[in-house]
Amino acid sequence: MTVATRRSRSCLAASMLLVAVLGGTAATGASAQVAPSTAELRAYDGWLRAAAEGDVPRLRKLIAAGAPLDARDARGRTALHVATHAGRREAIRVLADAGASLDALEADRYDAVTIAAVADDVPTLALLLSLGAKPGQTTSRWDGTALIAAAHLGHDEVVRRLIAAGAPLDHVNNLHWTAAIEAVVL
Repeated sequence: MTVATRRSRSCLAASMLLVAVLGGTAATGASAQVAPSTAELRAYDGWLRAAAEGDVPRLRKLIAAGAPLDARDARGRTALHVATHAGRREAIRVLADAGASLDALEADRYDAVTIAAVADDVPTLALLLSLGAKPGQTTSRWDGTALIAAAHLGHDEVVRRLIAAGAPLDHVNNLHWTAAIEAVVL
């Protein structure tokens, strides 16, 4: 297959995916990720509490004191996951600048990009991608991607951003579905 043919097929797949999502055939309102519960948020102290609250001065103090950037809660969430669930973009930036892993998976195998994609949080997704987070990482128990999740949920702007960032259009999850199939069928 020539390069031109591959590009043409890739463009066709992207167009079909966007038509399906924009056509309103995708489902909405679901969330596979588990955000920290109210009880978990109350129990957080230090690092995770600062991330959840977007307390940037405290995050900076903890970083300066040598706090472990990728320490995890009982569900395997890092401060970056917690900040992403809460939409605390300045905290995300501080954590990333300090060297926190942008692509870490929590216990259910979700990364920050997928968390933002499922939440339809375009500003947080854009920030994560601009900081270097991978748009096509395999995540979840279904071996999906953020693009598959966003297409499934009908998050059209998220789908556009992920495609523009290079998310794989042809990724097949362990249910043998792609983003286009999820957008059309679900």
